[in-house]
Amino acid sequence: MKIFIINPDFGVTPEQMAARCHLLSVHVGPDVELHMECLVENHIEIDSALDAALAAPEIIKMAVRAESEGYDAVVLYCFSDPAVDACREVVSIPVVGGGQASCLLAPLVGRQAGLLLADTARYAEKQLFVAQCGVDPARIAAIGGIEARGVDLWAERERVLDLLTEAGKNLLTAGRVQVLLLGCLSFLGLAHPLGERLGVPVVDPAVAPVALAECLVRQGLKTSRKAYPAPPMRKRTWQSGQL
Repeated sequence: MKIFIINPDFGVTPEQMAARCHLLSVHVGPDVELHMECLVENHIEIDSALDAALAAPEIIKMAVRAESEGYDAVVLYCFSDPAVDACREVVSIPVVGGGQASCLLAPLVGRQAGLLLADTARYAEKQLFVAQCGVDPARIAAIGGIEARGVDLWAERERVLDLLTEAGKNLLTAGRVQVLLLGCLSFLGLAHPLGERLGVPVVDPAVAPVALAECLVRQGLKTSRKAYPAPPMRKRTWQSGQL
């Protein structure tokens, strides 16, 4: 099985991508090959709906190429899942986004979940995103976060873990949640130590989509063409007079 991972960032070195694939490899079967690529045409940090829209054309091309090269599934990182739905309209293999996978898995291990963000200014955006993930919004009962802007997440992992621990305690107390999920904090390896500190399951958005993609492939579940019809190739703007 081959899974193609799209990292919608720029400037990630081949060595860093290989290290991330190695980190993920322990969570999938020994017969699963992981390959990661990042954006090269767009120098965009996915921090808004505009960023996601600007990055989408390149992401779609990468998904199409992955299917043509024989990959069995596409995984898209970034908790906002840019272009996931669009990719499903043009390929038949499963396309799994980190945010949606995390939101769907969290209610399976706890009645109500709490979402932890790296930027408290994005609460409203993530509330809207959760509502579009296919899970009852009431199951994601609370959103909290840390002030990580300007913090080197990789170099200050222990500080980030301390901040997440405090924020997680607040959600567990105020929101009465039984499981936490990390948003925009993939690949730091903090889900397990955070879960040990707080005594609750913590869903890692780096691991969730890869594990879910493997599950879909093993069951032979591909994208429903009835739900995602092939887009017509004709012009579709009002100026063309062909609507």
